[in-house]
Amino acid sequence: MQILHLKWTTLRSYLACTLREWGLTSLRRGDHERALREFDRAILLSPDSCFRAFAGRGFARYKLGDYVSALADYDAAIALNPHQAGVYVNRGLTHYALGNFVDALGDYNMAIYLRPDCAAAYNNRALADEAQGNLTGAIADYTHALAVDPTYAVAYSNRGYARFDWGDLRGALADLQSYLRLGGGRSGDQAKIEASIAQIRGRLYGSA
Repeated sequence: MQILHLKWTTLRSYLACTLREWGLTSLRRGDHERALREFDRAILLSPDSCFRAFAGRGFARYKLGDYVSALADYDAAIALNPHQAGVYVNRGLTHYALGNFVDALGDYNMAIYLRPDCAAAYNNRALADEAQGNLTGAIADYTHALAVDPTYAVAYSNRGYARFDWGDLRGALADLQSYLRLGGGRSGDQAKIEASIAQIRGRLYGSA
């Protein structure tokens, strides 16, 4: 009986890992509903060893707009492994989506503590700062994100708009131009960025 139990435990663990990998593949393909089903099955088979399945299911639920359930999954993942910066970044995104900006800041702070070279954590912490009216802190964090990764295009766009709100039009113009130069316009917002650049040029030089 012990041998049969060991074989079933081994098989169950193997099946859970396989389903988890299928779920991660579905996430990468953008099929969040399928990923959710595969993570559900993986967790059902092996709930005590499925850190990546809980983290992946949290992200799938976040993308599907089920933020409360996503938080529960991220909490479960962190309980299994509290040392992965990426899970704190993603839980911070979920708190941000719910308007829990203080909780989001706490998660981004932990992510930066665990991985000081995480550009996404600095960028997202800046967004939470902006949401609370802290433009100075936001601009500093966008700048830190770019110091960590000078090719992190979205931080240029975000800092550009923060600088615009701060009244630094020349800095805003330079940042938005850098965003486009790095290919940021491929994300579908090129027309918006170009319109913003024209507006800033008009205010700086008197012509659009």
